[in-house]
Amino acid sequence: MQTWASPEEGPLRGLVASRIEAYGGRHGASAPRPPRGGGSEPDLSGRSQYHGAFAKAQAMFREPEPERRHGGYLKAGPPHSPKLKEIMKAQELEAKLHTFSMFGMPRLPPEDRRLWEIGEGGDSGLAIEKSWRELVPGHEEMSQERCHQQEALWELLTTEVIYVRKLKIMTDLLAAGLLNLQRVGLLMEVSAETLFGNVPSLIRAHRSFWEEVLEPSLEETRTSGQPLDPLSLQNGFLMFSHRFHPYIRYCLHVKHAMAYARAQQDTNPLFHTFVKWCEKHKRAGRQMLEDLLIKPHQRITKYPLLLHAVLKRSPEPRVRDALNAMIGVVESFLRHINGQVRQGEEQEGLVAAAQRIGRYEVLEPASEELEKNLRPFSTLDLMSPMLGVGPEHIRQLLLEGPVRIKEGREGKLDVYLFLFSDLLLVTKPQRKTDKAKVIRPPLMLDKLVCRPLRDPNSFLLIHLSDLQCVASALLVHCPSPAHRSRWLEKTQKAQDALQRLKAEEYVQRKRELLALYRDQAGPRPAPPEGGTPEPEDGDPEEEEEEEEGDPGYGTLGAPPRLARSALELRPAPPSPPAPGPRAPGSAGGSSPGAGSASSGEEEAGGPPRPRRAEDMLREIRRELAAQRIGGAPGPRRLTRAQLRRMRGPRVVRLDTPLSVSEV
Repeated sequence: MQTWASPEEGPLRGLVASRIEAYGGRHGASAPRPPRGGGSEPDLSGRSQYHGAFAKAQAMFREPEPERRHGGYLKAGPPHSPKLKEIMKAQELEAKLHTFSMFGMPRLPPEDRRLWEIGEGGDSGLAIEKSWRELVPGHEEMSQERCHQQEALWELLTTEVIYVRKLKIMTDLLAAGLLNLQRVGLLMEVSAETLFGNVPSLIRAHRSFWEEVLEPSLEETRTSGQPLDPLSLQNGFLMFSHRFHPYIRYCLHVKHAMAYARAQQDTNPLFHTFVKWCEKHKRAGRQMLEDLLIKPHQRITKYPLLLHAVLKRSPEPRVRDALNAMIGVVESFLRHINGQVRQGEEQEGLVAAAQRIGRYEVLEPASEELEKNLRPFSTLDLMSPMLGVGPEHIRQLLLEGPVRIKEGREGKLDVYLFLFSDLLLVTKPQRKTDKAKVIRPPLMLDKLVCRPLRDPNSFLLIHLSDLQCVASALLVHCPSPAHRSRWLEKTQKAQDALQRLKAEEYVQRKRELLALYRDQAGPRPAPPEGGTPEPEDGDPEEEEEEEEGDPGYGTLGAPPRLARSALELRPAPPSPPAPGPRAPGSAGGSSPGAGSASSGEEEAGGPPRPRRAEDMLREIRRELAAQRIGGAPGPRRLTRAQLRRMRGPRVVRLDTPLSVSEV
């Protein structure tokens, strides 16, 4: 009587051993033992056929001997040559990818799965019908415009599901495959964090958006059979910037991630093979790696278009108001992202330009002692913020090129100029390095005057001191008249832009200063019944003009520094009263302030009365007005017509002609 062998001892053990070996397990699996009793193995209902198939797969996965596969070419070389290692790595990668195709992707540790949002059935909750008509029984009786509205809402829901599934391709296929290969020592030089960034954060954000905003609206339609309601999406879209905040980081790094992916594919054959395998996988849906990386940027910019499509088919005023509010929030968030991306690009450009600027050698010390004392001050930091401008504005390189300069009676010198947003650098290229050393002090644009000369190739650079007199002058000779025109035009535009930014920053700081003192003043007392509120300082209309415009300046321009910093506000001590005419009959030994307005307590020698916030506001206005550029003694109110002209697109210049270059 024949005995049945257990699965651990029969042909099925070859299947288990082959799978263990294919997934990086024990390579030295022992051969199956013969059945007990010396009898022949029974035919397990065709299982021997499967055993034969897996035996062939196991033989195929075994690493072939180099001399047999390559005709002895590799045998002639050294046993550990780089060429041999590359070929062995390529063979191992092909074997692993073939294993992934046959048996599926191996499971990663739980911490990796949670970090990368990897899991089977992770998008099973994103189930949606083929059409909204399946959910609304009475759609035949709906108007055509209402049907178009439902189609637009349905496109919003369906594209959300499709997009999240495409995000899962990057995690469940590309990231999971790369991490599994790195667990066996392959593609260790490729960084998954650099390649995919914070894609898991995007998946979590969209999953939350679906579960808390879109799916409840869909479930309401499924339950009631009523059409989709755009108002049900209002609360979710009004929190759009909070929900999709991870997009700021992704959009800032997507350009670098795509460049990193292209560089790895061009220089790393193993990574190129892995990417091609992923792109041909049935899970990828014929999506290329670069297409997947740019999908989040395309999706976040598509939400306003989808909401506009719903708005176009929504005639109800209440619905239109809600949709307009939703669109406004989304577009504001997109503008914020664009600003962050633009600021990041400007920062990268400034870093690249700063790396080209070498030593700062504007003086040649005569001795080691002088050099030692000058060394701490011989550093130019181009990464520092621009003076008098908000921190959101970053210095940019606007123009560069070789010219010849002449200073005083000296001969002409070949130099290389760098024109930045707020300064002009005169440098000299170094032969042995790719950098240029600074040979003249930086020329600040707000103190620079450009004068064209009769020579069509030359112009004069005049750098002014704080006293508005000449500090230095350079005669610049350009290669051609076109180069001169370009330098003059770029310099003029840079000065205008810098002047405008400084004026905006000054007005903003002034308003913050006034607002802080108003907060200290507290709420104003209510006017008496039947009376009119008493203005703080002058006419109410003039007060409004003073808020919106810039009192104390005839025109908006580059203002001087404030006398007090907005960050150092503290109650100022009361100023001594000005001596006034003595009252008749007063004693000769009276105090100097007897003629000033003071309370009885002060006259009696009591403590001085604390100053009111209204007095502080008036003092601030007087100080700001006293700092007029022209040195005029008092402020000049702006009329409404002047305010409207100042709000226009044109740039208003300063009164002084020395602060603006004239070409």
